[in-house]
Amino acid sequence: MAGADRAAVAAAAIGRIDTWLQQHAPRARAALRPPASEADLTAAQEAVGQPLPPDLRAWWLYADGAHFGLQTDAVWLIPPGFVPYPVAEALKSRRLWMDVTREIAPFDQWDDFVNSENNRPAGTVCEFWLPAWLPAATNHGGGNLFVDLRGGPKNGCVMEFYRDTGASAQPAWTDVADMLYDIATLLEEDEAELDNLGQINWP
Repeated sequence: MAGADRAAVAAAAIGRIDTWLQQHAPRARAALRPPASEADLTAAQEAVGQPLPPDLRAWWLYADGAHFGLQTDAVWLIPPGFVPYPVAEALKSRRLWMDVTREIAPFDQWDDFVNSENNRPAGTVCEFWLPAWLPAATNHGGGNLFVDLRGGPKNGCVMEFYRDTGASAQPAWTDVADMLYDIATLLEEDEAELDNLGQINWP
């Protein structure tokens, strides 16, 4: 999908998500942060060394993730149970995973391995965190959703990464726009459950 199309699909889906949240889960909507700043987005671009996909920009310009803390860290907006990252937390998580990888990866030629894996097509599985991966959400249990910014036809796809297995599965969504469209549709089809606190859960 072309960049302009991805941005348009994302914007439409975000509108549907916001309408649903305001009508059915206002407490969950209130737990989302205000839009990210251009400085935040620039910091993310500089970290990964390339422009952000337009649909990811649209998402962060709608809400800079969710508030993290007591009573506000369970906005499981993304199935099966992920909380959207603020940009700053996404970059912090990225640095952490890269540091962990350097500590545990059993390679003498670490830089060669990273360069090789980082130059493989987006959507290719890898058990160690790569520089071209940008976190987008967390399950607060050692799992992340990330946007794969490597090259190739799947550039911008959304994948899952887990502490014990890495990114071992094929992309969960073709891009952020596809993810947002799926969320909007599932919410409108009453696939989500609301608990007594008005928080979203996925059965």
